[in-house]
Amino acid sequence: MDPLHIKLLSDLVGLKTITPRGEEAINYCSEFLKSLGFSCKKLNFGDVSNLYAKYGNFDKNFCFAGHIDVVPPLDNWDTDPFVLTEQNGKLYGRGTNDMKGPLSSCLAALRDFVKSEPPNFSISVILTSDEEIMGTNGTKKVVEFLKDSNEKINGCVLCESCSSEKSGEYIKIGCRGSLNVDFVSNGYQCHVTQSKIQGNHLHSFMKFLNDFINLELDKGNDNFAPSDIELTSVDVGNDVRNIIPRLAAAKLNIRFNDLWNFETLENYIKEKTPSNIAVSFERFGAPFVGSSNKFNEFLSKVIEDSTGVKPGIGTIGGNSDALFIKDITDVVEIGSPTSGAHVINEFISKDDLMKLRTIYLNILRKFADSYD
Repeated sequence: MDPLHIKLLSDLVGLKTITPRGEEAINYCSEFLKSLGFSCKKLNFGDVSNLYAKYGNFDKNFCFAGHIDVVPPLDNWDTDPFVLTEQNGKLYGRGTNDMKGPLSSCLAALRDFVKSEPPNFSISVILTSDEEIMGTNGTKKVVEFLKDSNEKINGCVLCESCSSEKSGEYIKIGCRGSLNVDFVSNGYQCHVTQSKIQGNHLHSFMKFLNDFINLELDKGNDNFAPSDIELTSVDVGNDVRNIIPRLAAAKLNIRFNDLWNFETLENYIKEKTPSNIAVSFERFGAPFVGSSNKFNEFLSKVIEDSTGVKPGIGTIGGNSDALFIKDITDVVEIGSPTSGAHVINEFISKDDLMKLRTIYLNILRKFADSYD
C-alpha cells in the first residue's frame, strides 16, 4: 500500500468520531477533497456534521457515500482502538472496517482518478456522522437538501461493510425492513408460595415468547431472505427470588421482506398476542430494493473485471443510509467483509483495502462510457 492510503486511514482512525461526533473527520475529508479540486459544502443539522462534495459541473453525476462515525470501543482491546496498528497484514483500530477503511480506499481512488485523467462527468461524495445511530440529522437531511437544490445523481455506491469473506464479493442492492416489538405481560404480584393460587404469568409469558420466536413468517423470495424474528431482551426488574413480579417485558426485532408491510405485520402480531400481554411497535425502514438491474449489471461487470470473481447480488445484512439515498438515485453497497466490523480489535486486511481501491477506481474509469 502506498503511504498516502495508509496515512488517510491512520488519520481517520485517530479521530475519535464516536457516533454522532464527527466534525473533525468531516473537516479532514473536506480538506482532502478540496485539494483534489472538489467544492465542499458542510451541512450541519442539529449536532450532526455532514458533507456534500462535488467535482465538476456536468449533467452526469456519480456519487460515493459513507459515514465517518464509529461505535464505541467498549471492552478492552489488545491495542489502542484509536491508533492504527498493523499486525500480520491486518490493520486494527475502531472504524478500520466500518467504515473508515473503505472510505480511505474511496478517497485514494478519487485521488488516483482525478490526477490521471480529466473526468467528463461530475463526481460527488456524501458523508455523515450519525449512521451508527441511524439518526434523522445525517444522510436523510442531506438527501432532502439535494432534492430542494435540484441536485441530480445518476448512481451511488455506499462504501459500507457488506461482504462475507472478501471485499467486493457482494453487491448489496437493498435491505429487509425492521420492526421493533415490545411485549409487556401483566400478571399478579405475590409471594412464590401463592403462585398456585394466584398464578404465575411468567410461565405462560415465556411459553408465548418461545412460540412466537419460532413462527415461520414466510419463506422469502428472489430478492429477500425469509423474515426473521429475534428476541433481544427479557426483563422483570426483580432483584429477589421470593416474589413473582406483576410485570414482565420483552423486546424483539423483526427483519421482514416485501411479502409484508408494517400494517400487515403488526396486525398479524396483534392477532397472535394474548389479551393479558400488551404489544407496541417501533418502525424503522420498510423493505426495499434500491437499484435497477442495469446499474447492478454495470457494477457486477466492473467488479468481475477488477477481481476475476463475479460478485453475488442480494439484500443480506442490516440497514444503512441506502434507505435514504434510494429516494434520489440507484444505490448499492460495495465494501469490506462484515466479520471485522463492530468487534473487539476491529480490523481490515491490507488486501481488502487495496481491492476496494481498485474496484472504486475502475467504477469511475468505466462509468462515463459504460453507463448512461
